[in-house]
Amino acid sequence: MTSKAVDAILFDLGGVLIELGPSPVPDAALRGVDRFTLVDWFKSATAVSFEKGQIDAREFAAALIEELGIDCDVDRLIDHFTRWPIGLFSGAEVLLPRLRRDYRLAVLTNTNELHWPRFDTDFKLTRYVDDIFASHRLGMSKPDAGIFEHVVAELGIAPARILFVDDNRVNVEAARRQGMQAEQVQGFAELTRLLIARGIYVVDD
Repeated sequence: MTSKAVDAILFDLGGVLIELGPSPVPDAALRGVDRFTLVDWFKSATAVSFEKGQIDAREFAAALIEELGIDCDVDRLIDHFTRWPIGLFSGAEVLLPRLRRDYRLAVLTNTNELHWPRFDTDFKLTRYVDDIFASHRLGMSKPDAGIFEHVVAELGIAPARILFVDDNRVNVEAARRQGMQAEQVQGFAELTRLLIARGIYVVDD
């Protein structure tokens, strides 16, 4: 049975709908520096500036190389970073069209000028969701309250009837402060289990 407690589902991308590679930085460039993880990415001032559209790709790459003290040139880092998102998780192409029959589907993603073109060209994301809210185009990023307020206004749906799903606990808590239903998942399997548990997605026998 369709859950009527939710009118829209708002997805994060990386770690929820899109699989990411092990690191946004080439491992070989680290040379003794600890692996740069997704947690590190969330904390990086350079990453935040890039995802808010405040610096361009080459400025970003040069600043991240300096921030990490890594042995890598700008072009190599840009190439590796651009390919960091691998693609939609297996099963997403089935899940999203089925959800879209009953719910408005939207994406709220902290992203940048390098990954943004791939969402349509490589991943065909616009086939599966109704709205995409991208941080670098809005000049705001999660977990800022303003970006959630913008999304609610654009969707025209009461926040209490929006389910937000993200892999970052800080973003989930920010969404809850704005009155959204919000849940943390790590990967597509957890996302599917969450939607089944809430009665939003029913698996065919």
